[in-house]
Amino acid sequence: MKNAIICPVCGEGLTFTEKTAVCPNRHSFDRAKEGSVNLILNGSPTSGDDPKMVSARKNFLGGGYYGHLSEALKEELEVYIKNGSTVLDACCGEGYFTNELSKAYPEADFYGFDLSKRAVRYAARDSENAIFFAANISSIPFADKSVDVLTHIFAPVCDAEFSRILKDDGIFVHVFPGKDHLMGIKKLLYEKTRENDEDAGVSEIFELVSSKKIRKDICLDNAALVDLLTMTPYFYRTPKDRLEDVMKKDSASTPAEFIINIYKKRV
Repeated sequence: MKNAIICPVCGEGLTFTEKTAVCPNRHSFDRAKEGSVNLILNGSPTSGDDPKMVSARKNFLGGGYYGHLSEALKEELEVYIKNGSTVLDACCGEGYFTNELSKAYPEADFYGFDLSKRAVRYAARDSENAIFFAANISSIPFADKSVDVLTHIFAPVCDAEFSRILKDDGIFVHVFPGKDHLMGIKKLLYEKTRENDEDAGVSEIFELVSSKKIRKDICLDNAALVDLLTMTPYFYRTPKDRLEDVMKKDSASTPAEFIINIYKKRV
């Protein structure tokens, strides 16, 4: 199967078989048993989320607590995703949103990548028709002007690289926290709290087409609360005794608030 991904060594197109991805110059990359492929070259800097964070995020998102965001994305993208569209989810994590969108729009070709090899293995295992791979956001193995819809959820933006791979008539969908996102959890953890900065951090390479804020108050049982804390920076930034006290709570409530911005390239 040939697809939109290119070889990170030579830039030629990759063809996927059951066990490998190979280019015409015979650069070959093994596929994990789940189906994902590692396209991070030896010697390239890697980090990615640790296994505990990846597992916690998979559990939490699988519980449907951010389902209102998934549904809003499906609605917002209805006019943009066509038959044969190439849709890429940058920094896809364990693939929850990628896979939800791919099920809603099976007529499109879906791809997702993340720096975490463990995360994309989870994503591929749960996928029906998307292709997942490990890659660095600063050097995305996609050809110039090859992506129709680029989604990017809860991660810093790499403007120049996003502009390079996006078609001139393509769109860039950026999702980031609203000012009250997880405020209920913050108030449990800290004496003083601050609202989230709603600056999207997107340069003038892109022009804003639309913006939508969505919000839902969610109630977490203890297991979901522990997963949420473990998958966020709060796990590492909060004093240990305070964190442990909050993780013992039977339940907690908090707003889950997001902003969905859709951009087009300035050409």
